[in-house]
Amino acid sequence: MKAAFGLGGSAVRVSEVAIHTVREAVRDRIFLVSILFAGALLAATLLLTPLATGQRDKLVQDLGLGAIAGTGLLLAIFIGTGMVYREIERRTIHTVLARPIGCGEYVVGKYFCIVATISLNLAVMFLLYGAVVHFYLDRFHVELLAAAYLIGVELAVIAAFSIFFSVVASPFLGAFFTLLFFMVGHLTRDILAFSELVPEGFGRIAIQASSYILPNLELFNIKGMAVYGKPVTMEYIGLTSLYGLLYATAIVMISVIIFQRRDLR
Repeated sequence: MKAAFGLGGSAVRVSEVAIHTVREAVRDRIFLVSILFAGALLAATLLLTPLATGQRDKLVQDLGLGAIAGTGLLLAIFIGTGMVYREIERRTIHTVLARPIGCGEYVVGKYFCIVATISLNLAVMFLLYGAVVHFYLDRFHVELLAAAYLIGVELAVIAAFSIFFSVVASPFLGAFFTLLFFMVGHLTRDILAFSELVPEGFGRIAIQASSYILPNLELFNIKGMAVYGKPVTMEYIGLTSLYGLLYATAIVMISVIIFQRRDLR
């Protein structure tokens, strides 16, 4: 069993793991269910618009983006958190690692599988969403594309957590903790503000440190700006993407280290 994540031929082996797993994920019922679920939510926006007098356009755009984000979150959690754990439980992990594939390549390949599956789902959903906005509202603008892109970056970070918990916990606990990190990640600013109410000392320092260590997922949330057509600078998108890339890379690398040291017997 190889423990090192070498450079020579690693990209090819990682892609092999990812492509093979993507095929399985796409065939998984949860992928089809997620597409149907998101499609139903988008259809619901059209049914609800008569109830939103004067707010039809904003309701359709906002609920549509919410449906895309929610569907991607379900995929990241329910596919990712059981991906590694199931193969360990079924002992099929030994067959995979008996090939010239290292532990690091295996974990990274699984992560790319989740990201690719989520990206495929987002692409399909955004095409449907874009068609609804363009033909029904006749006001599609590029900020909506930027919002969908940053949803994808955020989900890439969540996918890193789902892989991490798939390595260290059962699917149930993995799903719970991944969802917990998602919710807390949108509250980091509130956590930092709360620290100002705590008396000076270790408690305040610990709370402030946690607010910086936890992922600031609210950075990726520009749905409100997109719905109102407010411009989003390329600089902001670039810096936010870099933040997501670095954070996801750190979590995946920690997952690799833990997986390398895990006793798979």
